[in-house]
Amino acid sequence: MRKSSFLAFLLILSILTFSGCKGKDQQQQVVIYTSLDKVFSQPILEAFEKQTGIKVLDVYDSEATKTTGLVNRLIAEKDAPKADVFWNSETGRTIVLKNKGVLAKYISPSARTYSLENCL
Repeated sequence: MRKSSFLAFLLILSILTFSGCKGKDQQQQVVIYTSLDKVFSQPILEAFEKQTGIKVLDVYDSEATKTTGLVNRLIAEKDAPKADVFWNSETGRTIVLKNKGVLAKYISPSARTYSLENCL
């Protein structure tokens, strides 16, 4: 349970970070591309919606293609991204996205107080 709670925390932190600001008349929303099985991800996304009021638009891929299909979609949308968050568990494909310049760098404000030098 601890690993899933940690993943949920990271997802929520990412959503809060990458969710766009909307005008007062528009509801905030976030688009999430996820390769996680819906049975596992949907309860977390619903809890996030309920807690924050931010509408989650979840996009899943087919069981056959899983992360590969979403990675290809992100590459194709590089110049006009539609996803705010990419939630997956495949390090290799995430590195491919980084190398193709698809991912945006993010440094958590709470992590700025920590550095490798502080850990040694």
